[in-house]
Amino acid sequence: MNLENTLINLLLKSPKSDKIYNLAKQLEKESRFNINNDLHNLTGIWELRWSNSSAPFLNYSPLVNNLQILDPLNSLGLNLLKPRGIKSIIGTGIIAKLNPISEIRIGIKFTHAGLIGPKFGTKKIKALAEIKKEQKGWLDITYLSKNLRICKGDKGTLFVLNKIKDEDLFNKFQKFVEQFNNPKKVIFNYLPLIN
Repeated sequence: MNLENTLINLLLKSPKSDKIYNLAKQLEKESRFNINNDLHNLTGIWELRWSNSSAPFLNYSPLVNNLQILDPLNSLGLNLLKPRGIKSIIGTGIIAKLNPISEIRIGIKFTHAGLIGPKFGTKKIKALAEIKKEQKGWLDITYLSKNLRICKGDKGTLFVLNKIKDEDLFNKFQKFVEQFNNPKKVIFNYLPLIN
């Protein structure tokens, strides 16, 4: 089994393993990622499976899906925390604009944050507000394949994410973020993102 498959196996079966950090660092040494050639490979849904952060929302939980939905070709992203296995949910989301800065670094500007769900009657509750005080950061993509992404944040946190294939959810994300062309707007209406 190659190094990447070993790490993916460990992420899926033992996401709290002490071995994950060393395997991720070894894969980073093999990385050939370059934004100019590989930006399109970031597109899709990524599940956070491990990080070295002590913040609970930046770590894997068997109860919560911690998703990062990226559309870098359109400079958009969504961080979404939602209960695992529940389709009609209350979740939290943060919308971000993405901007390549260097061969491995992507700038992030968070624009809206808030609550997504649940469904009451025929409408889904959504309360996403513009982030007034500028919230910026960056991620260095230190390894990327079709199934695995390793990145390091501006505060030094190492993240390991597994790619999820869900074309329906990705299409709903693209429709959902179209509403944010007017950054001054506070949004309270129907949300088509999660059924």
